[in-house]
Amino acid sequence: MTFGSFTLILRRQFTHKWGRFLLASGGIMIGIWAITLTSSLSLGLSNTIIKAINSQPSAKEFSLSRTSDGKTSFLDITEAPKIVAIGDAEVNTIRSKNPDIVGISPANNILNVYQLKNNESCIQLNKKATAQEAVLAVAIANGDSQVDATKLDSQSQSSRSDLIDRCKTLSIDSKEFSSFYESNRTKWSGKTSKPSDNEIVVCFKCGSLDFYKSFDAKEPKDLLNKEITLEYQSAPEAHQADQIVDTLNSSRGSNQITQSKIINPTIVAVIDDRESNSFGGGNTNFYFGENYYKEAIKLQNPNFDTSKIGFTSYNVVVNSYDNLNKVLDSLKADKYLPISLTESIVNGVKIFFQVVTIVLSLLGLIALIASVFGIINVMTISVLERQKEIGILKSLGAKNSDIFSIFLLESALLGLLGWILGTGLAVAMGLILSAVSKAVINSNPEWKTNLETLNIQSFSPEFPWWLLLGTLFIALLFTILSGVFPAVKASKQNPVDVLRAE
Repeated sequence: MTFGSFTLILRRQFTHKWGRFLLASGGIMIGIWAITLTSSLSLGLSNTIIKAINSQPSAKEFSLSRTSDGKTSFLDITEAPKIVAIGDAEVNTIRSKNPDIVGISPANNILNVYQLKNNESCIQLNKKATAQEAVLAVAIANGDSQVDATKLDSQSQSSRSDLIDRCKTLSIDSKEFSSFYESNRTKWSGKTSKPSDNEIVVCFKCGSLDFYKSFDAKEPKDLLNKEITLEYQSAPEAHQADQIVDTLNSSRGSNQITQSKIINPTIVAVIDDRESNSFGGGNTNFYFGENYYKEAIKLQNPNFDTSKIGFTSYNVVVNSYDNLNKVLDSLKADKYLPISLTESIVNGVKIFFQVVTIVLSLLGLIALIASVFGIINVMTISVLERQKEIGILKSLGAKNSDIFSIFLLESALLGLLGWILGTGLAVAMGLILSAVSKAVINSNPEWKTNLETLNIQSFSPEFPWWLLLGTLFIALLFTILSGVFPAVKASKQNPVDVLRAE
């Protein structure tokens, strides 16, 4: 049979029996609609969440360490690891091999300082204290300003008032500046480049510290260019480069300094944290350069060679989230242990929505399976109704394979029709949902502002090419399989018997 004969027969059948074929393809349509819509919604929501995560400054940041046994994945660590301190020379090598790294600074080091109201040393004041006052001083230095004064003698009560009034403790945690700035950029006032020596970034309120009251400031800008008087109180634990450190027994900032040194850095930038929910001492909203940490270590241990200092952990920032995995893979190849919280969250989001997509798609597959029986029924009835046509075609020279192909193509066209209707319905509903979400977001200025900080303007389901091709393949597969039995039955019809019966 010629191609023209095939198309003529198929066109005539669909023209005269269009209602039956439309109903037969209904199950395919519902199944394809369910699979396409749920998959597109899941993909759209997953990518929107991932886009929001990746738009945050922390998405480009990860922590970097090196274990003594060369473990490169956190999942491979089964016990407290021995960490090798990384020195400046090694940091320079890491930078040169990974040009996508734009910032790398020591992490997990706490520097405690006294904020003085004058230049009188709090360390010297503590040295002159009685035994009872010394206990009191330690309590206050640790943030306990609610010591019961009734249990102290008059001299100790006076010392308590002096310490609270003149020796407030500030805790400053080391961090990478570019990431710190980007995280606070919308609430930032003052210098935006990395502070140099003798400069400091401070928070305005600093939680319960009420830092602004020290300068009677009304607004963040009132603190700019003010000089603050500080005294080193305790230093982070010091390590030499390449030293193996037992992380279980290491300390971050508990090494008390006995040699007094007062410094007077200038406030060059202020973070407006008046609307934040921080109730602590604000240690996450101060910034000192790493030279201050090295100086504090030298004060605590004058024999320590700070030129060979090493740190157990670093905060690393790359130029783009798109380059994050490349840098992580490069560092793992060099036996480093990079840990990206963002990567873990993104992978978790992807896995979660993949599971959701599979579960919801199974519901669509149930509709497809149900449609198979309907198609078999329709095509079997079609074979019985068209016995005369089959007999005539065979008497004119049509082969069994020609008859088989006609009925199998009819089944495939049922799948194509169901796919077109189901996909069209899913896309239409996706466009409606996108328009509704955009209208709802635009109608609420507060929502719009909050979502824009996450780089979200609206929510849209996604219809990638592989999803559309995949559903087309599924639709054709199910309908072709369901049409095999009727097509075989039609091809085996005996033209003599059929025509005699007619």
